[in-house]
Amino acid sequence: MIKLLDYNNSSSLVINDIEKVGNRINFSIAVYLLDKRTDTNIRFETESFVKIDEWQHKSEILLSDHKLELENFSFHAELNKMYSWDNHIISNYNFFELSCNINKSHLKCMIESADVFGKEFIDEINEVISYYPDCSETVLQPSPRNGVIHIKQKVVGIYESGEFCSTQLKVCSDNFQMIRVFDDFYNGIISEPKDFIQFKNNELDRFVVGDVGGAILDIDLYRRDDKVKGEGSIYDWGYPEHNELTFDGYVEVEWVNVDKKDLPLIS
Repeated sequence: MIKLLDYNNSSSLVINDIEKVGNRINFSIAVYLLDKRTDTNIRFETESFVKIDEWQHKSEILLSDHKLELENFSFHAELNKMYSWDNHIISNYNFFELSCNINKSHLKCMIESADVFGKEFIDEINEVISYYPDCSETVLQPSPRNGVIHIKQKVVGIYESGEFCSTQLKVCSDNFQMIRVFDDFYNGIISEPKDFIQFKNNELDRFVVGDVGGAILDIDLYRRDDKVKGEGSIYDWGYPEHNELTFDGYVEVEWVNVDKKDLPLIS
């Protein structure tokens, strides 16, 4: 297993389930991004591989240019950079792009770390090529996945003035999850929007979840084959570049109505 941790030990990228199958080295990837400083709460999982007969060339590029391009997984690093976000220097800014066939989902993210990801990845793959047995005869049944994207919004707290509230938006599927918490006018979002109710009742063909409460998102919902499909993108406040999640697939949308008296007060 390979694990890259960011400088404050909250976010990580994990490469696991590494195996040799014929001419390929297969592996799974999981990214966990959690940083209150940048309002980040993201999980993303996918699978990738590298062909053994191409590995020598790809590893040389990874060592010299700190770049790697594989199926569902790409990486490049900028070394010894300083940004004005909080005036500190970290050895590596590691940029990753991951994609998955499920929901046509895609994640662009950055993990700030003192470790050199490329060298550790090269060492691990070389060891698997040299010493691991071939698992071609092993047949694994993939876990069932329904591919439905769940979008849930609920009020999680109210400010003492009673005018503003804190709202959580959660978007998740079999291979990703992203949570955003933002402030908004309490009376504006405590119940389902009128146009969304009309959309659920087949009175509208399309419903757009826009830039609510300063959360950077754009989700377009529409009907197809008597089901609801959605495509969209969500950003966070990551620096120097946003972490960005995009997706496209069948969705279920839920607004959770909460009684005002049951909400915790925020000072």
